Amino acid sequence: MEENIEKEERKDELSLAEIVEQLKAVLDGDQAKEKVAQLKSQFYKRHSALLDEMKQAWIDDGKDISEFAHSFAEEAEFKALLQAYKQKRAEELKKIEAMQERAYEIKKGIVDKLTSLLDGGDVDKIFAEVRKLQAEWKEAGEVAQSKYNEIVKKYQTLMTQFYDDVRISNELRDYDFKKNLEIKTRLCEEAEKLTESKQLNDAFQKLQKLHQEWRETGPVAKELRDELWNRFKAATDIVNHKHADFYQAKKAEEEENLSKKTALCEAIEAIDIAKAKSYKAWDEITAKVLELQEEWKKSGFAPKKVNNRIYERFRSACDEIFKAKNEFYKSTKEAFAINLQKKKELVAAAEALKDSKEWKEATDAFVKLQKEWKAVGPVSKRVSDQIWNAFKSACDYFFEQKKAATEGVVSISKEYEKLRRAYDKLVADLTTRENNMSFLNFGSKGDKNPLLKQMEAQIEKMRKEKEELRQKLVELEKKMRG
Repeated sequence: MEENIEKEERKDELSLAEIVEQLKAVLDGDQAKEKVAQLKSQFYKRHSALLDEMKQAWIDDGKDISEFAHSFAEEAEFKALLQAYKQKRAEELKKIEAMQERAYEIKKGIVDKLTSLLDGGDVDKIFAEVRKLQAEWKEAGEVAQSKYNEIVKKYQTLMTQFYDDVRISNELRDYDFKKNLEIKTRLCEEAEKLTESKQLNDAFQKLQKLHQEWRETGPVAKELRDELWNRFKAATDIVNHKHADFYQAKKAEEEENLSKKTALCEAIEAIDIAKAKSYKAWDEITAKVLELQEEWKKSGFAPKKVNNRIYERFRSACDEIFKAKNEFYKSTKEAFAINLQKKKELVAAAEALKDSKEWKEATDAFVKLQKEWKAVGPVSKRVSDQIWNAFKSACDYFFEQKKAATEGVVSISKEYEKLRRAYDKLVADLTTRENNMSFLNFGSKGDKNPLLKQMEAQIEKMRKEKEELRQKLVELEKKMRG
C-alpha cells in the first residue's frame, strides 16, 4: 500500500489537540488543500470515537443519555482554523480564476496572431514574430482546465504547421528543433524517473505537468517525432497503469471494507434488545456491541460516496441499543427505589417484632413478612446485601429467642414432671404414715411410745419436704406460663 496511506492509518492515534497543531502547520503549505481534507476527516473521526466512549461511560453510570452533553475545546479552534482557511482559499481561487482568464485571453490572442502570420509574409519577419509569440505564450501563465485542451490543441497545430510548412532557413529550423529536442528529451527522462516512484498519486500529478509542458513545447524534426513521443508515452503508460492499478486495488479494498461494515451493521441490528430484561443480559449485549465497534475500527474505509452513510447506519444502530439500555437502567433504577422503600418498611416491621414473647402470634407475623419480602422485586446490587442482612438479622434474632425459650420450657416441663412424681409419692407416703400413727400405744405413765416419737419426727420432716416440693412446683408452673 502507498506510503501516504500508511501514514494516514497512523494518524488514528493522534489526539484532537495534536490534529489541531498539524492543521496549523499545513495551512500555508503547497499541498494544503489535500492535507486539510485529510486532517478534517481525521479530526471528526477521532471526535466521534471519543464522544461514543464518553456516552458509553455515561450510560454505564446509569445516567440518562438524553441529559448527556459535551463539547471539546479543540473543536472551536479547529472550526475557526478551517473557516480562516476557507476564506483565504476563496480569495486565492478568485485571484487564480482572474489570472487564468487573463492567460486565456492572452493565449487566444496569440493563436489569432499565429493564424494571421501563417497566411503569408516575409519569412524572417514571421520567424522573429513567432519566437516573440512563443515567449509570450510561456509568460502568459496557466489557463483554466476547462479551456486548456482547446487552446493548446490550436497552438500545437499552428506551431507544427509553422515548422513544417513555412519556408524558413534550415539553420533556424534546426536550431529550434534542437532546442525542443533537448526539452522533450528531458521530459522523457523525468517521466521515466516517475515510473520508479513509490508515491503513485504524487507521480501521477507530476506527470500531468510534464504533459502540459510537452504540449506547449514546439516540435522536433519529423524523423524523431514518433520515436520521442513513443518514449514519452511508454513512461506515461507505466505511471498511469500503476496509478490505475493502485486505485483499482484501493477500490477493491474499499468494496471489501464496505462488505465487512455492512455485515457489522447487520450483526448489530440483529441484536434482540426486546429480550434484555436483566443487568446480566444488558452486560452481554454491551460486550457484544463493544466487540463489534472494535471490529468496525479495524475494518478500514469504505468507498467515499457511501462511507459516511454506512457509518451513520452503524452508529444509529449502536445509539438505539444504548438508548434502550439507558431506558432499562432508568426504569430499573426507579423500580429499585420503590422496592428498596418496601424492603425498608419490612425491615422496620421485623425490628419492631423481634423482641416479642408472644411466640405463636409473632411467628405467624414473621412468616407473613418473609412472604412479602419474597414478593418484592430486586434492589440495587449496591444495597442488596445490606438491606437483606438487616431483615435476616431481625428474623434470626426472633427465631433464636423462640428456640431458646422453647427449649427452656421443655426442660422446665421435664423437671416439673419429675418433681410432681416425687411430690405425689411423698404425699402418699406421708398419708400412710399418718394413718399408721393410730396403731401405736401410749406408755403406762402416759408417756408417748418412743416409736411414736420417732414416727412423728419423720412425719414432720416429710411435711417440710412436701412443702418445699410444693413451692418448687409452684415456681415451675409460673415459669411454664411465661
